[in-house]
Amino acid sequence: MVVRKSNEYDQADTSPEFEEFNVYTDLSDLPLDENPKYLDECIVGVCTEGSAFFSVFSNKRKVIKNDLITIFPYQLACATDFSEDFSMTYLKVPKRMFLDTICGTYRPTLEYFFYMRKNFSLPMCEEECDRFIHFCYILSFRIALPYSCFRRESIMNLLKVFFWDMYVSYKNSPQSEKPIRYTHKEKKMFDFFCLVIEYHTVSRDVAFYAEKMHISPKYLTMLMTENSGRSAKEWIVEYTILEIKALLRDSSLEIKEVVSRTNFQSNSVMTRFFREYTGMTPTEYRERESF
Repeated sequence: MVVRKSNEYDQADTSPEFEEFNVYTDLSDLPLDENPKYLDECIVGVCTEGSAFFSVFSNKRKVIKNDLITIFPYQLACATDFSEDFSMTYLKVPKRMFLDTICGTYRPTLEYFFYMRKNFSLPMCEEECDRFIHFCYILSFRIALPYSCFRRESIMNLLKVFFWDMYVSYKNSPQSEKPIRYTHKEKKMFDFFCLVIEYHTVSRDVAFYAEKMHISPKYLTMLMTENSGRSAKEWIVEYTILEIKALLRDSSLEIKEVVSRTNFQSNSVMTRFFREYTGMTPTEYRERESF
């Protein structure tokens, strides 16, 4: 259950499967302060009054009224110097819901994440700000519905429109055409992600990727943990789960074909793996997504 101070959106969903998604105006629920931390959720919000400084890794921005803030999960972020009148309306999208939402829309790339790391704030006009607030009211209405059947899916479909618009904006931006300059560690991380994207259906062994990068598994694990907040193994698992989910959404594929495409030894092995990280079997996930 989501525990928050009272505000205009105080009709939270209490079903355990709904995760902790909601619309907020109370700043005590904002998971950001002066201490940088790797986020476990996506933060999307608009400043409605005042100002504050937000930082994502080394990128610091002063956020003022009508600025839209979008900070993806796994980003190292903090917020400081809140003015006394600072206020914002924002969403907290749990990372699993975030990934389930965008993987059904586009394949996230490291270039896109680096772009959003530098462009996490965007000035909007008054009309655009009002539209976002109205979008929050629509989400709040969905959350407060008395029946919970497919509530999560309804919310995700609404969020897909928002995240798709952001992705289109990125693709249309001249900055997306510019080559990104990485530090040595960032380049290593980029290389790892490229390998995971290419080989996550071939191997889930950290040593497999370390060998291709000509580094030790220990160093790869340390590199990813220190610079992304998650181990190399966790990233490999994440991409594997996304791949399985994408295949399961294709109703023309039998489960045994999903097993073959993701290189599991058997149906039972894939089922144990999938259930460990999602809490449900592949069949249960497919049945849920088919509505």
